Amino acid sequence: MNLPSGKPTRFQTETKEKNMIDNLTNDITRLCGEITALRDSRAVLRTNLAQGREDREGTVSQMLADFRNTRKDVAERTQTELRNFVGTVKDAVTELKQGVAVFQEEFLGDLTGARRAWCGHNSMHTPSRMAAKEQPKEFAPKGKKKKH
Repeated sequence: MNLPSGKPTRFQTETKEKNMIDNLTNDITRLCGEITALRDSRAVLRTNLAQGREDREGTVSQMLADFRNTRKDVAERTQTELRNFVGTVKDAVTELKQGVAVFQEEFLGDLTGARRAWCGHNSMHTPSRMAAKEQPKEFAPKGKKKKH
């Protein structure tokens, strides 16, 4: 109820003020509770982050150790395979050299036979391949020719 002048009564004013103070007190109490809850949440979050970091450090350390061990194993395996490969290549090269030597001997025999066929049976006076290699070759000296 209002006074005839339209102004609220003293009781109405005090009640309004009391309601405002109660609301303000309730709001402040609620905000203090929220602040405390947020601080607690932040502390839990920091603890969880620190624990997560420690866990990740352990995981990363283990992963790096695994990488080192794997790299070492792969290096040893690669080195062994490379040694085996080089040994196989050396054996193949030796085999090829022996095959080429046999082929050269056969070819030399074929050339000797062809020489005999062309020159007749008495071609023994024809220098052999080795003798041909040992004979000095006569070459004109290299250099500029003099003009006369």
